[in-house]
Order: sequence, then structure tokens, then C-alpha cells
Amino acid sequence: MKHPTVYPSPETLCTAAADFWVAAYSAAIIARDSFHVAFSGGTTPKKLYEKLATPEYQSKINWHKVHIYFGDERFVPLDHDDSNFKMVNQALLINIDCPATNIHPVNVSLHSAEAAAKQYEKTLIQHLPSSNGPQFDLVMLGLGPDGHTASLFPDTDAVNETTKQCVAVYVKKMDSWRVSITFTAINNAHKILLLSEGSSKQEIIRAVTNNDEATTFLYPIQRVRQSDGFFWYADQAAVN
Repeated sequence: MKHPTVYPSPETLCTAAADFWVAAYSAAIIARDSFHVAFSGGTTPKKLYEKLATPEYQSKINWHKVHIYFGDERFVPLDHDDSNFKMVNQALLINIDCPATNIHPVNVSLHSAEAAAKQYEKTLIQHLPSSNGPQFDLVMLGLGPDGHTASLFPDTDAVNETTKQCVAVYVKKMDSWRVSITFTAINNAHKILLLSEGSSKQEIIRAVTNNDEATTFLYPIQRVRQSDGFFWYADQAAVN
């Protein structure tokens, strides 16, 4: 993988990510008069969402033209502390004027994660613009210490999925069911933004940026397309 663009602090990383987000929004509005974005969970994106909710950034965004999706979700109630929706809702959604019809959470009230994944795939097909399949304007990603992104974990069938847009994933080490968009959906996006922050990311960043061909696709994150549409931002602590 190509190396991330490095920012000196978490604060400068967050500002750069917010500016990137607004630029991606503006480009989509000019091109299609709407902005379809897949949000990610995690502490770094939470800081970004809080910044987007500030008056400085809200003044740059017409939230009525923004459609919000979730790149992955734990199969727990939406008001559960582990829910990505709950985090995004508290950090951003309750503070902006985005129509409820533009917000697309995973339906975790269904009887299984598989059923929720099937329904969410239908949601993506129904609401996203289409070009070689449903197409996000922006997919936001994080990076786990094992190289997972979204809920695409090592040693799960989801990593190798090539036809579905969304799948259910059982993460054995966490005894947890998840719903996640696939690399098929991720790699069809206009833009992809990967955010990495903190010293806990150093080992995995070193591993995935190793140019040794033997490491190709050793980690799920390496399946993200490497093209002009892929952007990786990290703070200094993550790459020391």
C-alpha cells in the first residue's frame, strides 16, 4: 500500500479530514446535486463528526443533499453503546438538519445479521447512484490492529466476497455479529478516506506499507483499491 499523508497532531489530522470531507461533498454536489457517504465507527471519525457539526463546517454543507449510510454496524440495538449509529447520532446527527429520510441505518431489529445484511444491500441498491453497481461518493474507513477495515476481518469469508454489496460477518474473537459493506462496494466509490491515529497503529501501518510482494493481501485493508480515489491520512504518532 502507498504510505499515508502524515499530519503532526490529532487536531491537524481532524481538520484535514473535515476539509477533505467538505471538498468531496462539494464535488458531488456539482456533479450530481447529492452526496452519498458511508460513515465509519471509531474514535478518530467521532472527532471528525463533531467538527462537521460545528458552525464553521455546517455553513459549508446543505445537509438536505447529504445521504448517510454506515460502512459497518454491530448487530446490537441502535441505542446500544457499541452501536456505530449511536456514536454518529450523538456526535453529529442530532446537531444537524439532515432529513430522517436521508439517514440509512442498518435495521438491527431483524431476526439475524444475515437478514439485516440482505436488507441493507437492497437499501444501497435502491438509494445509491449506480455506475458498475451502487456507488458511494465517499466511503470512510478505519484500520484495526489486525488489518481489518469496516467489519472485514482476517480469516472471514467476507474478505473474499466479490458479488454482494453487504454481508453479515461473525467475528469469532469478539463473539460478535456485524453487518459490513464489502470491498466490492468500497472499491466502487468515487473516493475512499482512511483515517489512522495514535501509536497503537504503528505496527499495522508498518506491516501494510511493506513493499515485499509476499505480504500482498495478507491484511484485509490491502484489498482497498490503490488509485487516485484513495486517500490515507494519519497523525505523526501512528507512523513513528
